[in-house]
Amino acid sequence: MKTNLKSLLIALSAFALCGTAIARPVHHEQPEMNQAITQLEEARHARHPIEHLERAKNDLQDAKHNKGGERVEAIRHVNEAIEAARHHNHKAMEGHIDAAIRDVREGKHAARR
Repeated sequence: MKTNLKSLLIALSAFALCGTAIARPVHHEQPEMNQAITQLEEARHARHPIEHLERAKNDLQDAKHNKGGERVEAIRHVNEAIEAARHHNHKAMEGHIDAAIRDVREGKHAARR
């Protein structure tokens, strides 16, 4: 009886460890997406926001997978933010930055599913 109980405990422990490994998200890091968010946030207050917006765009283009379509939308918003910055329309630029950040975060969330 003790042997069966010991075997059962070992089997349950091994199963619990395997279950933990399976539950980990494959794309939990997403460094390009994180860097894009950082660049977008810095662009909001930067003296030369286009530099940060271009970096964010490059990070998004380098990111793996489309993240449910949000990455493409984020790139579109970054392009619009760049145009707004070129025309010195700070309010429109900020609106596009906010939309891009929202898209990136939604994409990161979609990638974890």
